[in-house]
Amino acid sequence: MSKMKTVGSSFPRHESISKVTGSAEYTDDLNFPNAVYGAILRSPHANAVVRSMDVKDALKIPGILAVLTPDDVTHKLFNCSGNPPSDLLFKDERILTDRALYAGDRIAAVAGETEEACKKALNAITVDYEILKPVFRIEDALKEGAAPIHPHLYDSNIVKKLEVNTGDMERAFEESDHIFEEEFYTPQIQVTAMEPTGCICDYTNEKKLNIWSTSQTVFQERRILADLLDMKEKDIRMVKPAMGGGFGARQQLHNQHVCALLSKAVKRPVKIINTREEEMLATIARHEVKLKIRMGVMNSGRINACHIESYFNTGPYTSHGPTVVAAATKKMQYNVPNYRFEGYCVLTNSPVSGAVRGYGNPQINFGREILLDRIAKKLQMDPVELRLMNHVKTGEKFPGWTDPIESCAIEDCINGVMELKDDIDKADCSEKDENIDEAWGVAFGCHTSGPSNKTGMSSAIVMANGDGSVNLMVGSADIGQGSETTLSQVAAERLGVELSDVRIKAADTLNTPYDTGTFASSQMFVCGNAVRKAADSLIENTRRAISDRFSVPFDEISFNCFDGFSLEVDNIEKTITFKEAVKEVTFGATGMVLIGNSSYKAEAAPPPFSVCMAKVAVNRITDEIRVKHFIQGVDVGTAVNPSIVEGQIEGGIHMGLGYALMENIEINNMVKKPVSSDLLHYKALLSEDMPETYTYIAKGYEPKGPLGAKSVGELSTVAVASAVAIAVTNATGNEIVELPLSKKYTLTGSRSDQRKFLREVQQ
Repeated sequence: MSKMKTVGSSFPRHESISKVTGSAEYTDDLNFPNAVYGAILRSPHANAVVRSMDVKDALKIPGILAVLTPDDVTHKLFNCSGNPPSDLLFKDERILTDRALYAGDRIAAVAGETEEACKKALNAITVDYEILKPVFRIEDALKEGAAPIHPHLYDSNIVKKLEVNTGDMERAFEESDHIFEEEFYTPQIQVTAMEPTGCICDYTNEKKLNIWSTSQTVFQERRILADLLDMKEKDIRMVKPAMGGGFGARQQLHNQHVCALLSKAVKRPVKIINTREEEMLATIARHEVKLKIRMGVMNSGRINACHIESYFNTGPYTSHGPTVVAAATKKMQYNVPNYRFEGYCVLTNSPVSGAVRGYGNPQINFGREILLDRIAKKLQMDPVELRLMNHVKTGEKFPGWTDPIESCAIEDCINGVMELKDDIDKADCSEKDENIDEAWGVAFGCHTSGPSNKTGMSSAIVMANGDGSVNLMVGSADIGQGSETTLSQVAAERLGVELSDVRIKAADTLNTPYDTGTFASSQMFVCGNAVRKAADSLIENTRRAISDRFSVPFDEISFNCFDGFSLEVDNIEKTITFKEAVKEVTFGATGMVLIGNSSYKAEAAPPPFSVCMAKVAVNRITDEIRVKHFIQGVDVGTAVNPSIVEGQIEGGIHMGLGYALMENIEINNMVKKPVSSDLLHYKALLSEDMPETYTYIAKGYEPKGPLGAKSVGELSTVAVASAVAIAVTNATGNEIVELPLSKKYTLTGSRSDQRKFLREVQQ
């Protein structure tokens, strides 16, 4: 790998100052002349029919401008997912409905001069519900005779089954020396982004629709809205302002359709910002999963067969459900010759599940890694050696994949993590308590860089200014991960300019080129490759301009990012930088504007890899547990901006620890809906609850990546919960088969309420 000028250095994120000074404008910070507020009436019942609705009193509230009911809007079915069109995206949702299928379903909407007027109007709407018995549990939805959630669309509550089959499963199990089998459970959890979901819609007198929203997929949402609202895509502009987190949950339509119809009705801009209760109940959650894993293993430790049977609770609307299951089929990072994955997408009346960081991967990883640790104990093998023995290597394929892996630095990850572990253990001089057992747990993880079904596509434009600085335009969305900075670094590296010479514009359907969307850990690999190619295109166009300007054959002009362009003029070797070349050949000098543009379609989704280690302390008297240390080493290829990569790792650890320890959307059987509707009752880790965290970035290089890079955003959360659960088992001897751990253990920390976590209330 050659030396690089900009890539590989930890430059500050370009939006940092605006965020810390408060000048960054998020959706709710935007104010437009003559704008009004919108609000949505949501069903309080998880399964109900609207017999009648009376809105007369709502319309009498001072300041109320419009009320919309299901009769006022299109009944066209749609799928809210921000994925590209696919046979796995089933249309089963309406903008407003008189058939509520979860507590939070959209029933009606209002627009008013003030937020207070909107609240009063919602309270003034009278709805007569026929309340029906809801189904929340996967097993209840699958019972013989269970009523289908969508009887007019699907024959049962299994909306889709997806499979991967390789080898001869039956024979492989017969030939295996040992067979291990276990059932596992992971809960439905919320993403709890700091910024609530929001949008502003302005339907103009020219019948154009402008939308500013918390969105990861502006082009996909424009496509869906155009179909729903019977508009042309050219007449809809979608813009993503500054955004306080996405984590997958903003990879879809949320309130934009309702907001657009309200704006059209009142002929003014309308703003809808979710309350925290709406955010908790009526956005998108991680899928609850029940799974059974069976492994056949040889005495040597080789995995001969693996059969995974999984059931994903997708809630009442399919949303991303089938694609999440499909993605989960392809994350087996061990070289298993006989592999079967069966995934079922199940409908219930739980909150809607969809795209959440990891996209089905953390759930499967949890069961698989725990079972591997159990196998290592049985065979008296080191758990790291067992995993490494079976791990895919460069040139090999994941089970069910068609593309061989071209980079894998898992051994460097192991070495880096183990060195950090040894340093931690040596530095631990704390007094030991005879009632407290401590232990480490290890888990491996992987993900993909871009959609593994090869639908990832991005495009970029790089335009030179007269002084040699450049404007970079991309359709991808920076949702807090720092992609605008790292993509600018790729452009600066290829052009040989300073990072400060690159100005980026992103995620605006009117002013930036097409991008599939910010999901599937695709920003650096997919969009980064588009930026690389666009910058190279600009270099080639500049070479042509230099060739014309100096009458030098094109092929005799070379370029590198350190020296610029090299050519011979009048028998004299001449070197000019990119900036100097631009000044020489553009605008007034030649009447030429230098632009480079390109697109990149991901024909591969190279996996990044991780090794996680957690150290826990468990009080055997009180069952209190505490995560003391957490280490994660990652192979992400080239770390374009190491500090941003470290931030992504630390954020992933935080999210994974919440998943492991306490997070859970709890359904109360008495009130028939979730009880965790705010951040008092839904426990998410605070910064003060975090253990000491350590990161290691392996020395890797991905040939297909932009300057050798892969991805990190989702990878960083995949194996976290697994490592914690394994550590608890190693400390206590108790096998962990379900999350969160607060169901069985008491959590200790710095908050006084840490010991008061809600226990299960389903019974």
